[in-house]
Amino acid sequence: MKIPHLVIAALTAASCVLAGVAMAGPVEEGRLNLRGSEARPANLPRAFELFSGAAKKGDPQAAYYLGMMYKNGMAVGRDLKAAAHWLQFAANRQTPAAMYALAKLYLSGEGVKRDELAARRWIEKAADLEYPEAVMAMAIGLRDGSMGFERNEALAETQMRFANRALKQATPGM
Repeated sequence: MKIPHLVIAALTAASCVLAGVAMAGPVEEGRLNLRGSEARPANLPRAFELFSGAAKKGDPQAAYYLGMMYKNGMAVGRDLKAAAHWLQFAANRQTPAAMYALAKLYLSGEGVKRDELAARRWIEKAADLEYPEAVMAMAIGLRDGSMGFERNEALAETQMRFANRALKQATPGM
């Protein structure tokens, strides 16, 4: 009797779960390779390979990490246009960390044409999704009248309080 491949994969996954072995997806495995652990050192080329494969298949989290690896020149030459491409991909798929990172590229003009209005829109979108760093950036923009925001001290104070609460509750890792 021939057992279909999907059945074998499901049985393998189930036996790993029962044995207490976690099966990580490519993004989680990529994150483990990116950061390393006590059990195994970081492996940036492997992380890049995992994020690249998953991003090309449409995974927005992988695209975010891939964009950040290009932005910071991790396991690959620093390429701000590639960084902007992958961050844009992830931002368009509702990844707040990518929205914020993309906004910073628009503010600096790295990898994209400098555009305060585009930066402001991405900061606002990320802030609407309660991304703490974006809420803080919006508060600073409102306070100073920078980043395409009109000066509004009252709203800036409200945003600053919200940002401080959000930063205290933020989950590390993204």
